[in-house]
Amino acid sequence: MEKIKSTFFLEANNILLGYQKDNPISETTFSFQLPQGAVTALVGPNGSGKSTLLKALIGENSLIEGQLFCYGIDLKNFSPRELSNVISIVPQEHTFPSELKVKNFLELAFLSRTGIFKPLPSISSDKFRPFLEDLNLLPLISRVLHQLSSGERQRVFLARALLQGPQLILLDEPINHLDPKAASNFWQSLISFRAIQPIDILMSTHDLGFVKDSSDWVLALDQGRLFFSGPTDLFFRDKMNEKLFS
Repeated sequence: MEKIKSTFFLEANNILLGYQKDNPISETTFSFQLPQGAVTALVGPNGSGKSTLLKALIGENSLIEGQLFCYGIDLKNFSPRELSNVISIVPQEHTFPSELKVKNFLELAFLSRTGIFKPLPSISSDKFRPFLEDLNLLPLISRVLHQLSSGERQRVFLARALLQGPQLILLDEPINHLDPKAASNFWQSLISFRAIQPIDILMSTHDLGFVKDSSDWVLALDQGRLFFSGPTDLFFRDKMNEKLFS
């Protein structure tokens, strides 16, 4: 699929979110544009549509009306395989075979590129050693997933999402259940990777302190409608955070 030049990694055109056509989150459509190169925070009260929007971006049936463009291409024009090569997600809740080794779990990230009939690259090869070192995962690759702490497991899920080679990574409450040290390790791992290989980030979070310190742009939703889209400093300068959660 030919990529259309765009200065935005995501553009929404008169979208309406929900899971049933006769029961949208809001009756009002909305539009926005998110600039490439920015870390964008997706914020809003519970039930505002944050997770629903993220699900729409990975091809789940939660877009009732309108169009979503990723790097200038309508998401409806992506096949599931093409979409997984452009967008990856670190979800808030994970399901995984508990006895699966970290090594084998990470190698599944290559499936969308190799297909099911070709052998998967070995994550133990020298090619991936710097990547694993940067994410501090070398000591973990022979362990099984259920033996890991929540912070270690979250780094493993981040690594798998990055190994897909996406242009955009979605983070759904990525540090919600992590202690401060694990949260810092997770974020620093992502920022270190991003310094080497540019990648756009859209993260859903309730941690406004984290938003203020770590994001460049804020997309705020309220009751399924657009509340704010703009630079992070403007969001806080105009006290939009207080108005959103008042």
